[in-house]
Amino acid sequence: MAGYRFCRSDDIPLLVDAYNACWVPHFGANSALTVEGFKRGIRELGFWSSSCMVAFDGDEAIGVLIGAKRDGEANCVHRLAVKPGWERRGHGRHLLTSLADKARILGPARLVAEIPADWTAMRSFFEKTGFVEEARYVDFVRSPMPGATAGDPRDELLVPITLDELVESGAFDVSVRRPWARSLASLRAKGEALAGLAVATDRIEAYVLYVAGADGAPADVWGLGAADEGAGAALLGFLLARLGAVRIVGVSEREVPSALLAALGCTPAGETIGYVTNQT
Repeated sequence: MAGYRFCRSDDIPLLVDAYNACWVPHFGANSALTVEGFKRGIRELGFWSSSCMVAFDGDEAIGVLIGAKRDGEANCVHRLAVKPGWERRGHGRHLLTSLADKARILGPARLVAEIPADWTAMRSFFEKTGFVEEARYVDFVRSPMPGATAGDPRDELLVPITLDELVESGAFDVSVRRPWARSLASLRAKGEALAGLAVATDRIEAYVLYVAGADGAPADVWGLGAADEGAGAALLGFLLARLGAVRIVGVSEREVPSALLAALGCTPAGETIGYVTNQT
């Protein structure tokens, strides 16, 4: 008979082994997790050991749930997997409903999950387990345009800017629903790795928050915005051009409309569905 248990802070090696036994066979060796990677997830994404579970058959890990938590905000199902050969026996449902019950009792009651739109079987499973669609987020990529920014007179309007300065100015609207990895807490956890660039007059006309790519890789844009009126949209395009090749992670329509990003030369590169339990 299978057994299930929530984990403790000293269970990180167990969680990593369970994840690699259950998740990696489905998604390949490149998806493997290390202890250091889990600890990085604690710092950057709020992984919370007591929101994580392992399912066992004897001593064998046959299911795993990696959960994150932010007090006062939500619990998040970051990863959920059942080991090949043990699917369709209720293990995944038990892990998921156990976390939902715990969240409802101990809080925060809000339980969210984010699933790629093309993972139809996983989405169907979550929907059958009481999750409902709440938001959609689209990734974009943009290739550099050689010579497009040489000698631009707008360069003198460029200023470095921090996340906290954007929040204080109101340019970064904290009321906008963003993916877990792009929430205010997650962005703050990136620390000095998160750079900001803005065009400023008597207000913030446009901004980007990004992590520079290593060894010529595209920069990851984790936040962006433009003033609704005036030259804001064009200036956002100017900032993106300044970064060269970029990958823009998880943008909602309310943050920046997809039509605007398309007009600025960005191409959709994937969609994620944000789910929330219907108990909240």
